[in-house]
Amino acid sequence: MNILLTGATGFIGNHVLITLLQQGHHITACCRHPQRLLMTAENLSPLALDFAVSDTVTDWLPHLNNIDAVINCVGIIAETKTQTFAKLHSHAPIALFQAAAQSGVKKVLQISALGADDHAQSPYHVSKRAADDLLRRLPLDWFILQPSIVYGDGAQSTALLHALAALPVQLLPDGGTQYLQPIHVDDVVAAVCQCLKNTTQARQTLALVGASPISYADLLKNLRRRLGKPTAVTVTVSVPLPTILLGARLGKWLGEPILSKDTIAMLSRGNTADADVVSALLGRPPATITGQLFEKPATQAECWHAQLYFLKPVLWLSIALVWLWSGITSLFFYPHELSFHLLAALGITGNAAPLVLYGLALLDIGLGVATLARYKPDTLLMWQMAIVLGYSLTVAWSLPEFLIHPFGPLLKNLPFLLTLLIYHHLSGVKP
Repeated sequence: MNILLTGATGFIGNHVLITLLQQGHHITACCRHPQRLLMTAENLSPLALDFAVSDTVTDWLPHLNNIDAVINCVGIIAETKTQTFAKLHSHAPIALFQAAAQSGVKKVLQISALGADDHAQSPYHVSKRAADDLLRRLPLDWFILQPSIVYGDGAQSTALLHALAALPVQLLPDGGTQYLQPIHVDDVVAAVCQCLKNTTQARQTLALVGASPISYADLLKNLRRRLGKPTAVTVTVSVPLPTILLGARLGKWLGEPILSKDTIAMLSRGNTADADVVSALLGRPPATITGQLFEKPATQAECWHAQLYFLKPVLWLSIALVWLWSGITSLFFYPHELSFHLLAALGITGNAAPLVLYGLALLDIGLGVATLARYKPDTLLMWQMAIVLGYSLTVAWSLPEFLIHPFGPLLKNLPFLLTLLIYHHLSGVKP
């Protein structure tokens, strides 16, 4: 088949892509950054296209010639300034589905979400449901697959859950009694492949879930055991849902947008369905999370990632605090006479001294504010490392006595440089 696959570099989309290529289908892989496909094949045609701006039928019609099936795997769990639920989950998919109907595409598969139904309330679910409802009205064969939490290699949700499980204190909304039914990504891919077959009855909405439900508390408990963490040191705290919702508002500000009031609200609703639907579709029961995850020891990379996951926002705040406090103390607390004395040792005297002192203090404050605002973080971190290194070398050359100072005023710049470097690398890692 000739298949247009959207979200080809995403977690589910990439797994679908690999399997369909192995089965011999010709895939037009639609994504924002085709270079991230990390593969080449004769039956693979990359297509650079951004869902955030491709929201009209005319955007899609040129790419649907001779396409037999469309599979939409685009999805985000949290919004950004440029990527919103409305654009990515509703507007662009609706335009794509309408264009598919006009072009004579025979089949459309939509990866939706469990909970995108008549009771949907969160913006995430409501936006998914809008595209689902439109697809159901079109004159073509369609499948709407609604998975629960999907786990497997590369899953962002799995990384976050491992990080939560690794915390010494586990905060459980209302005791962690909410039930989830995670499904392995291989079963989701198998469901997609089954729906592509002509023998599978079309025009179905199918809930994709794992073999059995598990409570949120038990899920974290098993993940903690998988990480090799002793349960004896874990303190479990039951937190009322309103308190959790209030704290979740900080998630986006801390650089962890997946921790939001919407995701907490979805958790409180639960995420389960009848596993017999998946069994009937696949001709076998879905995999158990015990066999696929809990009974497999975590890799060293998974253990490290779980430990470092929440270190990133702590480093971010620490870096901002160092710059802000350095500038504030230079302006208001540290005696200016002593500062001028140090500047004189560097050859800066007269009218230039106060300009340099106040200018550097304001620069420090500006760097702190820019860090908090996450203004061009990659460039900002490089400048910060250059400034710290330049300052250290200048002082070491002009005031060599600071190298053997018992309080180590210069030596302390070394761990700060390493902190900046570590945060630079952590910022480039997609969880």
